[in-house]
Amino acid sequence: MDEYTFSFPIWVEFGTGASGKVGEIAETQGWDRAVIVTDPGIVEAGLTDGIVDALETAGIAYDLSDGVRPNPTVSMVEETAETIEASGADFVVAVGGGSVMDVGKTASMLVTNGGTVADYEVVTDEDVVAEPVENHPVPLVTVPTTAGTGSEVDFWAVITDTEREFKMALGQPPLYPGGPYLGASVSLVDPALTESLPPRQTAATGFDALSHALENYVSAVSPPLVTPMALHVMELIAEYLPEAYHDGTMEAREHVMFAAHLAGMGENLAGFGAIHSLAEVTGAMYPDIPHGEAIAIFTPAVMEFNRTAIPERYRDVAAALGEDVEGLSVEEAARRAVEAVEDLMDELDLPSRLRDVGVAEEDLRTIAEKSMATSEIGDNPREADADDLLEIARNSY
Repeated sequence: MDEYTFSFPIWVEFGTGASGKVGEIAETQGWDRAVIVTDPGIVEAGLTDGIVDALETAGIAYDLSDGVRPNPTVSMVEETAETIEASGADFVVAVGGGSVMDVGKTASMLVTNGGTVADYEVVTDEDVVAEPVENHPVPLVTVPTTAGTGSEVDFWAVITDTEREFKMALGQPPLYPGGPYLGASVSLVDPALTESLPPRQTAATGFDALSHALENYVSAVSPPLVTPMALHVMELIAEYLPEAYHDGTMEAREHVMFAAHLAGMGENLAGFGAIHSLAEVTGAMYPDIPHGEAIAIFTPAVMEFNRTAIPERYRDVAAALGEDVEGLSVEEAARRAVEAVEDLMDELDLPSRLRDVGVAEEDLRTIAEKSMATSEIGDNPREADADDLLEIARNSY
């Protein structure tokens, strides 16, 4: 794919080698000390080496903070914030998947705004402006190493409150031009960093990107600007994710990375729904379940629940996923969307049942009830209560 750049509200560079520009960008901004936020697996895989080389070449001092784990917790954010503050860093480089980037965002915000992570939790739209980020966070450079979350360009973060076994949504758009927000200052999107991603993670993170576009497209609050972008993301994922999973070709990885990147932009403008509500609650209660796998498990049952409310939208989803819907009734075409997703999950060897990933049947009601407290559930295209979500959970079990 061609390289590209754009700027608003952040500076983004997409293309092979983009991550190696971190030192050059730091120099242009007058930054001279960094904290690299990452996880041990990223360091072991050598994915921080190019970042370190670029910083050293530019004469930028740095500290390494590699304490992030999947489904990140409040304590990880607090420890990272302490490292940033103690180091005297004037910028942060988050190198990793969505968990790493979410910790980088939240820790950078805490350093300059204070308080606790829970102070910035968003449940309703009013929460975004009721507890705004008042001060600019420490400048953040995001360098994604997976093609899935889109966290490198969105202004959201998801952090687990272990006491509640609940994933908090944190979000802050720019409230005025140049205003502070929960997001990166610079994003360097380098598809080459996904080359060593194992097939299982390739499948799970890629399916996560698909779910972002899917829920954005059918969301009750999806604006017209997002809909063509979401459809294009689904088309790219359907075409290239199987190849990225089975063969790992760079061409396929580039297209999946681009799709995830576009989906991340869409997240800033459109809502999610019951898929994310149920998956995030499940991930908080069972932190060993990869987020993308939890997303996949709930997707068919949620689609089946929603499709009767907006069959025209699901007909479009079916077409984007490569189904021939010509001559079909709207209802039949909508059913094809569910079948297409199930076929893709089979091709990617993704789990399809909660029982297969260790969820206890007696926890289904708790999952359903907790999901009603998430920020995403209000944007689901069909109104759902706890009993509806329990039925979806049972159908996913």
